[in-house]
Amino acid sequence: MAVMQIATRARHDTGWRGGKPVEDPEKIKRWGFVTARPSEYLVHVRRGRLRRRSSGQGATCFKWPWDSVAVVPTSLQRLSFRADQITLERVGVEVVGLAVYRIAEPLLAYRVLNFSFPERAQEKLEETLTSMFVGATRRLVANLAVDDCLQKRKQALADELLREIAPVVGGEGRPDDETSKGWGVVIDSIEVQEVRVLSEAVFAAMQAPYRAALDQQARAAQAAAAQAVATREATRDRAIEEARIAAEQEIEARREAQAQQRAEAEQARRLAGVARAAEVERRRAAAEAEAERAALDRQAQTAAERTAHEVRRRGLEVEAARAEIESAEARLAAEEARIALARLRAEAERAGRAAEAELSRREGEAQAAVLLAEARAAEVRAAAEARRVTAQKLPELAAAVGGRVGEIKLTQIGGEASHPVVGALAAVVELARGLGEKST
Repeated sequence: MAVMQIATRARHDTGWRGGKPVEDPEKIKRWGFVTARPSEYLVHVRRGRLRRRSSGQGATCFKWPWDSVAVVPTSLQRLSFRADQITLERVGVEVVGLAVYRIAEPLLAYRVLNFSFPERAQEKLEETLTSMFVGATRRLVANLAVDDCLQKRKQALADELLREIAPVVGGEGRPDDETSKGWGVVIDSIEVQEVRVLSEAVFAAMQAPYRAALDQQARAAQAAAAQAVATREATRDRAIEEARIAAEQEIEARREAQAQQRAEAEQARRLAGVARAAEVERRRAAAEAEAERAALDRQAQTAAERTAHEVRRRGLEVEAARAEIESAEARLAAEEARIALARLRAEAERAGRAAEAELSRREGEAQAAVLLAEARAAEVRAAAEARRVTAQKLPELAAAVGGRVGEIKLTQIGGEASHPVVGALAAVVELARGLGEKST
């Protein structure tokens, strides 16, 4: 008997889709925008050709009435299967397993299943895979022993199922290759959850050796427990006897110890008397030493005070001598400053007298320069006046002299050689000559 456990889905009660899963109306509408979730792959086909531009993971397309749109889920899916079969020893067993799969190649899967109705297509895929798992499990169990089914379920069943079914449903080749094999489905894992022997008698018989072994182990454990109890009782009796002997020995040892303690106490008392006498003598000697040390300390303190007093007295004398030296140095510095001030005053007076003499000299030179300039200006004015008078009288002089102007000699006595009056007269004579020559 095979039982399929598929996720519960809402189903139609009536109509041509009665008993079939209820589909999402957004994915099966005749026209309009169709949008896939991020965990779904949208396949858009128009006129028999795949439109790669509007197809893809979580894509959106506009569907016309003549288009075909398939929404393929690519998330992980799980299904449980249960199969019963007789083993190689003709013992019936029931195997319960779990498979985890996903659609890795949506462009191959939509050709195999009609994902125009995604819920129904997914249900068909689960039914098909469950039937394949049940058939393969029965075939494998039929060739295995019961112990192999119970103990080697991973190697003998799960791995073999995965190795047998995974190549059948897995995609091979390119998505656009029409000759590609497989469904585009990847089986990630197959786990055998339970292997149960159906016959209670057979199961009891299989357990009999183990139960017998357990009984034998239980009886051996009981015997070992009884022996352990007896051993513990004997050990306890021996320990009690040893404790009694040890207690007697301890009492005797305590008596000897008490006698020894009394002897030691007596000796300790004698030693304590001697120690007290020694302590009294030590304290007396310490008191004498302390008194002698105090006397020495007082003498040392007195000597230190005398020394300190002498040091302070000599320090005061040194300070007084230093103050007197500093006073003499201050007086000497004041005298030197007074001498320097007198010297500076004498130098200032000499510099003042020299400055006054230099000022007087420069004032005399300036007055001489002014007088010389005034004399030169008077000469220039006189020369200019002579030229003006000569120019005014020149026509008359020219008419009187006429062409009979001979040689005129001018003699200068004293004065500068180039006196402006002489120059003016010479110019007048030359001008008169020129006018006389023109008149002739």
